[in-house]
Amino acid sequence: MRTAIIYRSFLGSTRKYAEWMHDSIESSDLFKPRQARDKKLIEYDIVIICSGTYAGWISLRGYLKKKWPILQEKKVILLVVGLVPPEDAESVAAYMKIPENIRQEIQYFKVPGRWGSRNRDAVKKENLQPVLEYIQGLAS
Repeated sequence: MRTAIIYRSFLGSTRKYAEWMHDSIESSDLFKPRQARDKKLIEYDIVIICSGTYAGWISLRGYLKKKWPILQEKKVILLVVGLVPPEDAESVAAYMKIPENIRQEIQYFKVPGRWGSRNRDAVKKENLQPVLEYIQGLAS
């Protein structure tokens, strides 16, 4: 299955996770949002959107909403990177800002990020294991 990995990274953690996924997934291509135009997205079976969370918002939420007419026919994974855990009120609020019809159709994962020296050791390849296992299940 062809996989597109689309990422936006301000502090580097999201880019690192996107690169690790690209290295781990055969038949994957890595893009920044402006590179993943509609004609390009049509070619993929799986689309992974990697986005940081900042003060209660997911930076690529607007991209996901805008591209949803194309993405809704695909397996879509939203990988969100942030300092606070997924069950934190800020994380939940950010996720809930995604329209319900989209939330029902995507697979959502949140992994730890870092900011400067804060959580320096939190970003590690092992955090992607649940995402990679999910993708392997899609191919089966």
